[in-house]
Formats: sequence, C-alpha cells, structure tokens
Amino acid sequence: MTRIIRKRRERAGGDSGAALVEFALVLPIITVLLLGIFEYGNLWRQVGTLERAAQQGARTVTQQADGRFADYEALRSVDSATRGMSGVEVTRVIVFRPADADGTLPAGCLGGSVAGTCNTYTGAQARTVNPSGFPTAGGSSNPTCAGGSWDQGWCPTTRPRSDTSPMQVGVHVTIEYTPVTGLIPGPTLEVTRQAVYQIEPCSRGQSTC
Repeated sequence: MTRIIRKRRERAGGDSGAALVEFALVLPIITVLLLGIFEYGNLWRQVGTLERAAQQGARTVTQQADGRFADYEALRSVDSATRGMSGVEVTRVIVFRPADADGTLPAGCLGGSVAGTCNTYTGAQARTVNPSGFPTAGGSSNPTCAGGSWDQGWCPTTRPRSDTSPMQVGVHVTIEYTPVTGLIPGPTLEVTRQAVYQIEPCSRGQSTC
C-alpha cells in the first residue's frame, strides 16, 4: 500500500510540473493576443471617432457653403470631435470639391491647396480657434478671400447653393495614431477618413441665401 501511495504522489508531482511547463509556453501567446485585442480595439475606436469628425465637418461646411467662414467653422467641428482622442494627432484637414460623383478626393489636394478645387489645412491650422487666418479683406461689407487667407484656394463664397446645379463638398481628415503596445509596425500609423455631402440649396432660383 505504501508503494502505491508513493507512486501516486510521484505521478501527481509530474503532472504539476508538466502543467507549469505548458502554462509557461502558452503564456506569451495569451499575452500577445490580449495586447492585440487591446491595441486594435483602441485603434478601431479612434477610427470611429475620426469618421464622425469628418462627417461633422462636412455637414458644417455644406450648411454654411456660401458663408465666408464656412471652412473655419468646419475646422472647429473637426477639432471639437477629435479633442478627446488619445494617442492621436490631427495632421491634415482638406475641404474639397470631389473629382467625380463618387466623392473622390483630387490627388493634388494631398500636397496643398488647389485653386478652385480644395483648401488644405495643417494640423496646427485645424486646431487653432483664432479666425485671423481667414481675413475678410474689406470687412463684412466685402467678404472675399483676401490674399494670404488660408481658404483662398477655394473660397467658400464661390460655392453656389443652387437647387438647379447642386454641388458637393467633402472634408478629408488625416490623423497619426501612436500605437500603445508596439504590435503595430512603425512609430505611428496614418489613418484617413472623409465624408462628402451635397450643399444645402437656397430658395429655388437663388444661388446665395
């Protein structure tokens, strides 16, 4: 009987050691999986916020399409929507006229503003709450895009709010996401989202409200 008990104890001790070895082998895999779930879950949440920011900016700019400060208000909307994002930096915001009916961003706008097509803003410009970058030339009586104005490439006052020839306007937002766990390659990951809406028209036959 003593021998049987001793063998059972030896067998139990061996099973415990094997379990520890197996756990040590599996632990790194479990850790990577958990970190991956956290990292990609966090990134997915940030992308969702980015999409809503682009939509909010596009709605704002189309509702104030022929207003002198339409782009400024759109930037404020994007800034407000992205302020709570952690580990994220807004690097570029583009207010653009789509290249086609599918809402395609004109390629040239990625390099800067294009006359009659888009206004490209830096992250710093998008974050500012000071409207001094959008001068009104002669004041409210002359609400044109003066030389040097951030939105002079595609002045908001040239975007008709016509019900007969509707125009679309899009807002394209770029962010740099800094990974938390290091599982995503590179120090940062660039993510872009955009939204395109049709300008709300004025009364029938009018191009400005």
